[in-house]
Amino acid sequence: MFCKHCGEPMNDIQAVCLKCGVEAGNGNSFCPNCGGAVSAEAAFCTSCGVALKTCNVTKPSGDVAGITRRDIVTAIILSIVTCGIYSIYWFVCLTNDMNKASGRNGDTNGGIAFLLTLVTCGIYGIYWAYKIGEKRDIVVSENSSSNVLYLVLSLVGFGIVVYCLAQDALNKAIEKQ
Repeated sequence: MFCKHCGEPMNDIQAVCLKCGVEAGNGNSFCPNCGGAVSAEAAFCTSCGVALKTCNVTKPSGDVAGITRRDIVTAIILSIVTCGIYSIYWFVCLTNDMNKASGRNGDTNGGIAFLLTLVTCGIYGIYWAYKIGEKRDIVVSENSSSNVLYLVLSLVGFGIVVYCLAQDALNKAIEKQ
């Protein structure tokens, strides 16, 4: 690591540069990777190719590419017309899409979440609603407590409202991109 202000070599645990006294990470005259001189406007170091600036675009932490935008009213009507069969499909897709959009692909996938909900007579579904609320806050980049709202809605029997709110968050994330 090198001081971005004067180019002096630094170790990774230094808080300030011992040569110039500038805090680690501050400055824009030298590359932090190789110590080569760079212009203040440069996006990449011409010596080593490392990115010097990051884009400040607000977007979900995960990837919303490939996630299908679903019309909420249509999904509700299909759930009613198919006697709940479409709502199972919607639950599975919503879980997988929310995992992908929030960047938490390692979490339980939709099929397993549905089976766990079925086996536990709905108890896992309450936990699922809580976790979907957490992921919703990540997807829309908000610091709110949607998980508590989703938990309460699930406890009082309004699980379909949780589906709608989560789908709305996904739809908005898709529109942003």
